[in-house]
Parts: sequence; C-alpha cells; structure tokens
Amino acid sequence: MPFDNAALLSLASAGGFNLWLYRTPDTRTTVLASGYFAPGAARILAGDLILLQASDSVALLPVRIGTAVGAGLVVDSTAAPFRVNRSAGQRFSVRQAASAVAMTVLLAPLAGGILATGTVQAQAAVAGPVAEVSFSIRSATGATVRGPQTATVAAGAASASFPAPTAGSGYRLRVEVPGNPAVADTSAPFNISAPFALLAENLGTLAVEQGGRLLL
Repeated sequence: MPFDNAALLSLASAGGFNLWLYRTPDTRTTVLASGYFAPGAARILAGDLILLQASDSVALLPVRIGTAVGAGLVVDSTAAPFRVNRSAGQRFSVRQAASAVAMTVLLAPLAGGILATGTVQAQAAVAGPVAEVSFSIRSATGATVRGPQTATVAAGAASASFPAPTAGSGYRLRVEVPGNPAVADTSAPFNISAPFALLAENLGTLAVEQGGRLLL
C-alpha cells in the first residue's frame, strides 16, 4: 500500500533532528523502495531517523538526500508489538518591562498660633509625575475633620486653605497623592487655640467679655 502520512509520528525533535515512528502493514522491502516516502517530503528531512515497524521487521532507517532512506539496521526480524509512551509539558512565561518612577510629597511647616476662628494654610512641595494632591486635617484620634481637598500641582508645589477646626490639640495635616496613599506626608501635631477674649470698659471700669467686673 502507499505511504500513509497519518502513520508517521514524531518521537523526538531537537536541533533540526527528528526521530520518527512509522507503522505500516507493508514489508520492509516495500518501504525501502525508491520514492516510497516522497509524499512526506514536507515533514521528513535529510539526517532524520525513522523507526520502522513493518509487517515483517522492526528497523532503524536513516533519511538520506531528500526522502530517500538507507537500508538501515534491522532491530528485529519479526513485527513485535512496539509501544511508546509519550508525555508533554506546556511551558508558559510572561516578561514585563518596568522602570521605577520617583514621586514624593513634603509638607511645609505650619504657621504657629492658629485660632479656632482663623484658617489653616497648607503647602506642599511635590516631585515626580504628580498632577494633583489631596490635603486633609485629622484629629488626635485620626478622624478627618477638614477635607479632603484636592489641589492642582503647579511648578512642583500645591496649596490649600481650611477653616480652622475647634480649639484642641493633637491635630495633624496630611497630604497624599489620590489613588496612591503610599506617597504621602503627615505633619507633626499642632494645636488650635480658642479666640482671645477682649476687655471692655463699663461705666469707667474694666469688664470681662461676659460683663462682670475685672478686679485688680
């Protein structure tokens, strides 16, 4: 019978060399005939080896020029059953190129003597590809009491203004990059003072803000 391409199985392949298994009911003599493997020219290359399981023998056939094969080596003069167990593993890998991008934010020192009736002026120096930052004021317990307020970065700086929170201590100002809270800075604790009470004159005497007399 003619060459059966489906019966030609690859057993190993490396560096341009292929080891094939070919099973056929034809005899070894029929397979060795000129042009038998010609229909497999697209797969078989010179230098390959074909492990032939013919009807009358098992042999190793070297592929010469084109698809012509040599007489090879007869391994067995009978067609003993031949079994090959094959396993395969699929390899998968991903490469991703990355580069580090430096981003920093740094708060400027706060002005002292902030009153509850005043304002808190926040300023920050910004480095890296940052378009905007977010300012907020937090209490001693970490709760946000003012903000967050988004500010645009221009010439490496950003600023915001908040109404001062109620009088108290332990407040902190915080600035961070929206969506990237790891790029942030928090101020040292600061205090908010109650507004000063002014003395008033009442019928020739000094009075405190509530109207009572001031005793000297």
